[in-house]
Amino acid sequence: MARPHLPRARPARPALVAAALAATGLARGAGGQIPQPIESTRPLLSAAAEGPAARGDTAARVRSAGAGAGDAALVFDGRAGRLDVAVPRSERDVTIDGRLDEPVWEQAAVLTGFTTFNPVDGRPALDATEVRVWYSATAIHFGVRAWAPPGTVRATLADRDRIASDDHVQILLDTFDDRRRAFLFAVNPLGVQLDGMRSESGGGGGPGQSRAALSQADVSQDFIWQSKGRVLDDGYEVEIRVPFKSLRFQRGAVQDWGVQIVRQTQRTGYQDTWAPASRGNASFLVQRGRLQGLRELRRGLVLDVTPVATTLSNGVPTTVPGSGAADGWRYATRAEWGGDVRWGVTPNLTANATVNPDFSQVEADVGQIPGDIRFAINFPELRPFFVEGSEQLDTPNDLVYTRNVLRPVGAAKLTGKVSRGDLGLLTAVDGAEASLDGRGAPRFTFARYRRDLGLQSNAALTITDRTEGGRWNRVAAADARAFFRRVYTWNAQVGWSATRDGTGEVRVAPLWQTNLGRTGRNFGFRYDVTAIAPAFETQSGFVPRTDFVRLNVTNRTSWFGSKGARLEQWSNYFQTNALWTYAGAFAREAPLETRLGVNSIFSLRGGWSVTLNPAAESYAFDPARYAGRRVERRRGAVVDTLPFVPGARVGTAGLSVRVATPQFRRWAGSVRVQGGRDVDFLETAPARRVDVDGQLDLRPSGQLRLTGLLRRSTFDRTGEGTRLLATTIPRLRAEYQLNRWAFFRFVGQYEARERDALRERGTGAPLFETDGDGLARLDATRSNRLRADWLFSFLPSPGRVVFLGYGSSLEEEDAFRLRQVRRTADGLFVKASWLWRAGASGGGAR
Repeated sequence: MARPHLPRARPARPALVAAALAATGLARGAGGQIPQPIESTRPLLSAAAEGPAARGDTAARVRSAGAGAGDAALVFDGRAGRLDVAVPRSERDVTIDGRLDEPVWEQAAVLTGFTTFNPVDGRPALDATEVRVWYSATAIHFGVRAWAPPGTVRATLADRDRIASDDHVQILLDTFDDRRRAFLFAVNPLGVQLDGMRSESGGGGGPGQSRAALSQADVSQDFIWQSKGRVLDDGYEVEIRVPFKSLRFQRGAVQDWGVQIVRQTQRTGYQDTWAPASRGNASFLVQRGRLQGLRELRRGLVLDVTPVATTLSNGVPTTVPGSGAADGWRYATRAEWGGDVRWGVTPNLTANATVNPDFSQVEADVGQIPGDIRFAINFPELRPFFVEGSEQLDTPNDLVYTRNVLRPVGAAKLTGKVSRGDLGLLTAVDGAEASLDGRGAPRFTFARYRRDLGLQSNAALTITDRTEGGRWNRVAAADARAFFRRVYTWNAQVGWSATRDGTGEVRVAPLWQTNLGRTGRNFGFRYDVTAIAPAFETQSGFVPRTDFVRLNVTNRTSWFGSKGARLEQWSNYFQTNALWTYAGAFAREAPLETRLGVNSIFSLRGGWSVTLNPAAESYAFDPARYAGRRVERRRGAVVDTLPFVPGARVGTAGLSVRVATPQFRRWAGSVRVQGGRDVDFLETAPARRVDVDGQLDLRPSGQLRLTGLLRRSTFDRTGEGTRLLATTIPRLRAEYQLNRWAFFRFVGQYEARERDALRERGTGAPLFETDGDGLARLDATRSNRLRADWLFSFLPSPGRVVFLGYGSSLEEEDAFRLRQVRRTADGLFVKASWLWRAGASGGGAR
């Protein structure tokens, strides 16, 4: 396949070089070399040739580039501690074409002097990066110049928000200058966009995750901004414009914004930051610079109206009355109208409303295999109306979970910052299909107010309500966070639920939690206690387990290799936890569950990572959770059922190993294998468990992406070796990007799930479960389901979209035979929406 054309940057302009030489006093050296300006195809001090010390001297190179006509006052070197940026203002127009050749870029402030953050912090960046910034009355502009050795840039023509595996640059804007949240704007070398919100809720990322990673941000939110980039022989260049209409910010004629720049380089796996950031700091957003003196910012009237039209045709099989045999296929077609309105009430408050919202663009959830089959799985919210401003409703313990609103008829929301507090208010009326009787209209209310206290400390109050007729469920909770000595955080929450069911009885129950954490560079810890009473209930949140008190203790040690070492970072998380029933904890009973494990993460040179997680656990079975279970007993010809008695305590031991490759030019992958003695909660006995989870990302070209996922889990009865549970989920996602605005996507997923008939270990007697009609025998179950979804999307900017899609659900008797496959449902949909923005002349390039 022919290599894509890599456009060359234009040669230096003699006048510009002369001005730079005159201003900086530089002259020809012995070799007769003239320092190159920003338009050059290589930096003055080449990252490939001159070594680390030379690579770090970016300030001299920027001065030679003619920044501000050679004015060093406009060069802000992060390593030198120049983090307060005086941003030039200009009312000149520029074309967003990925070329920083207009005169206004020569007058921009230049952010240089990047340092490494991940996997090792505090070292000069391996590759030079410059980010130029200036603003007008209506928008802020960024120009990125990132150097790299020839042929090493990773970039594809990806769909929006799908650039995490490309080289990219993140711009974090803390527009309220409160170090608590930041708008995230990220671009790959071709200017493809990813955006969202980064909110500091304490503690940073999970084990092995960089707190600068895109995975630590909510990238489901979309904003309207413009970007374009191009790959050069020695790196890439990107031009960005963010209108103030797309931002929320503080009120005031003159203001300062926090800013941080993160560069991700896939060939090395390194993350660099402009403002030096320590991995030992408990907050990432505290470690940033400032854009100072922004004045007279004009948003104008912020009013977005997005009408939506959808046509949906659903098909279901019909049957012969009385026989159950297939008779034909029936389709029902309906057209729906709806729409969204967004109004910027003030620069810091936004109101949203929706009528009959359509969520057809949301991709089906990826099939999951629960680690503990007793509890439900939390799936992320992806629906556009609910994700915008969702950081204002984030709560500990997931007390706000908007996926409980299944099919809203209408909803309204108010989010923003009031004085030194964050406000989130959402109300929704759900459709009749979500009601208990199929006729009602459940009403939801979510409200949260969080007050800032000092540097990243806060206190908050959350109230949720779901009401349907005379039934209701309400939760009120208060939480607080303290941030101190830069590495310590303390969090606490206490709340109560009140529930009235159809009998008129009201049940009240508490929830509480507290934890203390330290995020030192070489040593850290997190100690946590969580308790939820048996009667606690939330119909507006996601609390999968009640009736417990859990103690978690985690201590971490981290070791960092020397520069150039094969092993760059080694972190160990020593984990211990114990869980009691709620009453058992206060009665000082023995723990119901205990766990002891070590999670060792090795980050290797070149972007490889290996994770080892040995663990030993112990489980006793709470009889209250099996109160509805019965077991068959035979006495001669007499058959009866008696209460089921759970098995004795089970001890487990297992090992999980995960290996992840770097992002190569054409592929990347990871595989995790877990095995050992586990616990079977269905029959309350030990089991042998084996899990395999693998993913392979292929890039045959710059426009085609193939992502294959395989999940496999088996439970075998210990001692006899018979299969109890087996789940296999292969998934293929194929995307072909025609251009930045149009793509084809196919997603195919097969879910094969099989469970043997449940029985009492030792006797083999069958088990029954009490239901509304009496006793139901827990017989063997099997399902082999295939889902295929096709989509064509034309999306020039958020809110402006045309979708054409077809989806089909199928089943078969024998797994993966693909011979007697029958359709169980299918659907064809067409959606069109077009955002109209007051005062905007056009949507601009994505």
